[in-house]
Amino acid sequence: MGPLESVRVLELASVLAGPLAGTALAERGARVTKVERPPTGDVTRSWKTARENASDRSSAYYESANGDKEVVWKDLASDSGQAWLEEALASYDVLIENFKQADLTKFNLEPKAVAARHPHLIRVRLVGFNDAPERLAYDVVVQAETGFMGMNGFDDRPPVRMPVALMDVLASHQIRMATMEGLLAKADGRKGFFAEVSLEGSGISALVNQATNQLVNGQTPRRNGGQHPNIAPYGDVLNCVNGHVVLAVGNDRQFEGLCRVLKVPKLAMDERYRSNQLRVINREELVSELNESAQEWSKTALEKALRDAGTPAGVVRTMDEVFEDSNHPWTVKNLSGATRPLAVAYHVNYLL
Repeated sequence: MGPLESVRVLELASVLAGPLAGTALAERGARVTKVERPPTGDVTRSWKTARENASDRSSAYYESANGDKEVVWKDLASDSGQAWLEEALASYDVLIENFKQADLTKFNLEPKAVAARHPHLIRVRLVGFNDAPERLAYDVVVQAETGFMGMNGFDDRPPVRMPVALMDVLASHQIRMATMEGLLAKADGRKGFFAEVSLEGSGISALVNQATNQLVNGQTPRRNGGQHPNIAPYGDVLNCVNGHVVLAVGNDRQFEGLCRVLKVPKLAMDERYRSNQLRVINREELVSELNESAQEWSKTALEKALRDAGTPAGVVRTMDEVFEDSNHPWTVKNLSGATRPLAVAYHVNYLL
């Protein structure tokens, strides 16, 4: 049960952003129907790691974005598929799709025509690029074109893509927001709600301080590992005896706590590090001095000591360590009958 239990969502989207949004709505109570074209369905069913069973109809990737849905197999280009789709559009509240223009025409899904036939329908469309909606836009392409890859990695090596499809994840949040806006507009009596979300726009909107550093200060971000351009030590890693701890020091008080824990209180009084901006300027020397003390600690002991001192820090975990932690309210479930692929959902807790 959830706040969207009266909402029906028709998902005509594939890959990650649209399906992930559909799953998020389903987790909040919406009845989501995902349409896949036989015989192969969503392309991510075939995106298998080397360890997965080639004969399984699903994949771990597919399962990551397709939870709590009814899957319907339909060829929407066929007469029967068209009849089914028209009936569905009349009875569903929300349509999420990422078709190219040619497919919109083929499936009789032109926006104005659909709005005329089904004025009640809330429609959210995903495209890749704002000014070139027909351009194929997988996540890594958008990472490159929105500046994320240009910032990721090290100056002496080629740019690196992020290890998750972040542009898709960001766009999925935009799709959810647009859907909620549509539901609110419908509750106010508005008809014909149609919103378009782009991977490109979602990425650009997430550049936040990196964008304003460029636009306000003319400071082009460079590939500098995990260092934060505005805060130090933030994103800097301490090397412990059995792993690593990342720092997120946001103010002078937290920096003083870090210095106390590492038993180098003199650094907090050092003129090179007396303010955040000075720490940014002298970052390399600072991190080197901090690491001289950190190497005597275990990663968990150091994180605990920093937490007790009020200094934000985190143990750098491998993926197996993340899911071994029973303190996280993760739920793991088999969704589509495959023997091994599992989906992981993180639910909002509704407290009132």
